[in-house]
Amino acid sequence: MKRPWHYWLCYVAACVVVLNAMSWLTIKALELDEAESLARRQADLEESIGRALWRMDVKLMPHLAREAARPHAVYSSLLTTADSVHRSSDVPQLSPLLTDRWEFTLVNYQVEPGDIWSSPQAPTPAIQGVVCPQGASLDEIRFCTQALSELQGCVSFEQLSRALPPDPPIASNELGSQTLIRNPVVDLEQAASVNDLSGVEVVQQREVGTRQGRVNPSNDFYNRNAAINSYAQEAVAQQTSVRTFNEESVTEGVSQPIWVGDQLLLARRVELSDKVVIQGCWLNWEKIRASLIEEVQDVLPGVRLEPVRDASHAQVGRMLATLPVQLVVAPPETALAWSAMRVSLVMAWACVVIAAFAAGVLLHGVLTLSERRGAFVSAVTHELRTPLTTFRMYSEMLANDMVPEPAKRQRYLDTLRVEADRLSHLVENVLSYAKLERGPQHQRREQITVGKLLDRVQERLVDRARQADMQLAISAPAEVVATLLTTDGAAVEQILFNLVDNACKYAARATDRRIHLDVAPMSMGVAFRVRDHGGGISKGESRSLFRPFSKSADEAAHSAPGVGLGLALCRRLAHDLGGKLELIPSSEAGAVFQLFLPC
Repeated sequence: MKRPWHYWLCYVAACVVVLNAMSWLTIKALELDEAESLARRQADLEESIGRALWRMDVKLMPHLAREAARPHAVYSSLLTTADSVHRSSDVPQLSPLLTDRWEFTLVNYQVEPGDIWSSPQAPTPAIQGVVCPQGASLDEIRFCTQALSELQGCVSFEQLSRALPPDPPIASNELGSQTLIRNPVVDLEQAASVNDLSGVEVVQQREVGTRQGRVNPSNDFYNRNAAINSYAQEAVAQQTSVRTFNEESVTEGVSQPIWVGDQLLLARRVELSDKVVIQGCWLNWEKIRASLIEEVQDVLPGVRLEPVRDASHAQVGRMLATLPVQLVVAPPETALAWSAMRVSLVMAWACVVIAAFAAGVLLHGVLTLSERRGAFVSAVTHELRTPLTTFRMYSEMLANDMVPEPAKRQRYLDTLRVEADRLSHLVENVLSYAKLERGPQHQRREQITVGKLLDRVQERLVDRARQADMQLAISAPAEVVATLLTTDGAAVEQILFNLVDNACKYAARATDRRIHLDVAPMSMGVAFRVRDHGGGISKGESRSLFRPFSKSADEAAHSAPGVGLGLALCRRLAHDLGGKLELIPSSEAGAVFQLFLPC
């Protein structure tokens, strides 16, 4: 076939176009799948963050709300209370802070201008003699006294006053209750806008945020802030018994958790009649952080809590409403997951590769078949031309009585018979191979001994060797001659004749003019070996030895006549008989072919 590379070039170009298109589609599909997967993981992360924030705030809400709702009077170790009708009484009463200190609070404090620090939990020695018999713990008093001293050493009134933002205007929030505690870092209007809630949705979200925990698990800062103030309002109602009768002269500000250096404080301004003081508590940040992280370890493993001192660095969606602290979590990891998209892409690529491979194999088969067909036509034409020329020339000479000598005429007639046998053998091989190509043929199997099989084929094989001026030597031991075979005698005869015919053609120049046909017993069968004394077959030639039409006209002209079909046909016939035909390596000169037939 001329220029087969044109077809391969078109095939490669088509494969390149398809692979480029598939690659582009794969990249885009993977990008979309990754974006969708990342969005799902981000949504799951945000949901987990929202749940974690609610857990943390709910854990702190009751305690911080109670601290924010403390009346200013309880910041004295002893206080004078008023009854329900506000009648004064001089009966001393212990401050609740002496016996009710939160585990996460180091000390409650009050600081006046001039850095005058005091704490109801650190009374003077004179007052200790009064409060200890009434239930105050001396160990607690010592601990709080030491804590107050440490706080006084690292925080001043001026620092605390500057860190404490101005109180917002006293007004009722949307829940109808006064704001008692607020996170100074985040503006509530900003928090509502971050959640992208409409006015109706904001109100609905706020109504859900109650202390019973019936809250939306989303990260809603506004709801959590409303919930803590709801707790604070209930705490105020519970602590009315310790509010003094002259509260109209006192203004208590909004409690705000703030950072002063590395210290976390809950602080508020209290305007007394003659001065402004700051009241609150010193929170144990390390203990709070450890407790909060443990609380959400199942939801957000590996989460960290970091202080927020600057509003510009605050992420409202990740901040606690109770403390100026935000969650720090690692971004969602890019994990390879076998999603439906990825599985579909793998299957699509597998189909494309299989289709490309099948198309390549098909193209190779078509081109190979076309080349073999061309080689076959060329070889058959060459094989037919020689005998037909001989037929025409000799027949014309005999017809015109141009050969008067009887001996010469007989030689011409013998030549015509040989050429006729040659044509008959060629046509027989081609027709037999064509039958095999159409599919398995029904073979007439018969039981026959090796001796009878040799007697049947001996005359034809000897005659073929005689035509090539060679001798056929048949060797069969007596125990093998009686071996019974179940086979097709005609097919075996055709195989052996092709092997002897090849030996006659390819060993025509050999000095030793013998062709050996040896029959030997083998396990489960009999082996027929045909051996000549020619030049043998090289390793390169042996690779294509049993391929059909493996010989071109040029090769036939320079080696031996034939179309390269005989050995391929013999192997197919041997396979159909349940046997095997192969080239046997030999240390002696010549080629050895072995036909194995089962018993």
